[in-house]
Order: sequence, then C-alpha cells, then structure tokens
Amino acid sequence: MIDVLYVEDSTTAQVLMRKYLEGIAMLTIAPSLDEAIQLLRERRFKLMIADYNFREGNSLQLIQYVRTSPMHHQMPVIVISSSMDGPMLTRILRAGANDGQAKPLHVAEFRTLVTQMLSAPYVRSLEHPVIDVTCFQWRSHLGVHEFCPELNLMVTGATREEAVDQMRAASSNTAGARM
Repeated sequence: MIDVLYVEDSTTAQVLMRKYLEGIAMLTIAPSLDEAIQLLRERRFKLMIADYNFREGNSLQLIQYVRTSPMHHQMPVIVISSSMDGPMLTRILRAGANDGQAKPLHVAEFRTLVTQMLSAPYVRSLEHPVIDVTCFQWRSHLGVHEFCPELNLMVTGATREEAVDQMRAASSNTAGARM
C-alpha cells in the first residue's frame, strides 16, 4: 500500500484521517515538525499531508525542508488548517505546497484530492493571490518595528524610513523566493 506521511499533533484528527484515507493509503503519523523531519530523513513517502499550526511553529518550515531535500523535493504536499483563508493559501502555495484545504474536510472531495496527488500531482493555482499587504508599524526603545501579517515578516529599523525600506526589501525577496 502507498505510504503517506501525516503530520498532525491532534490525536482526534489522526484517527479521522486514518478513516478518511482507508483503502487509499497507509498513514505514517508524525505528531510534531521535528518528528516529521526525522521520518523524512529515514524514509521515502509518496505524499505528505500536514496540519498548519504546531506548538513549535508552522508547516512552512516543513515545506521548505521538503522542497530542498534531494530525496523528497518532488513529493506532493497538502496543508490543512481550520484557519485556511486566501492569505494562508497564498503563503503555503508560494512556500511549495501543492494544495491547501480548510477543516473540516469534505471527505469525498479530500479522498479525490489525495488520489489525484498520488497519481498525477499538480499545484493549485492562486485564484486570489495576495498582491497587496497591510503592515503595522510601532516604536519601542529598540527602534521602529514593522510587521506584515500576510507575509509573516517583521523588521526593525532605527527610523521609520529605514523600517519601510527594510520591509520593501524583505517582502520583495520573500515574494521572489516563493514564486
């Protein structure tokens, strides 16, 4: 049977996913990002399905690891999250995921997606990519800080203008690297 890596820290979600993919794939479950990376170092998988949020970070780091791994760089990746929205979908696709799905999953559609990724993977197109962002700026004793939630970027400069220039440079580097 086809071996699929499922990265999820919720035991309830783990049980549900086993039921969802019964007859399609054998799941190997990693309850943390670190355990997922360890499994990826040791074994090959045909597909990775990962929750987005973890105590130690998010699945963007895991996607980056997969895409730079000689053994797994072609493996399709599906990210699922109860907070999946347009900006999050844009982030995960630009990071290298093939698709993103919102929880609760529609079982029949999800099974079809998994079957498709196992036989002929594709990358979901961005219907509404993030083309404009809102940044928040504040001053502290360390300088002027600017944060952009859509891109998950934060910079600090000595002046307001320096912070703006750093954000422009960081956001264009991030957008270019993810496209």
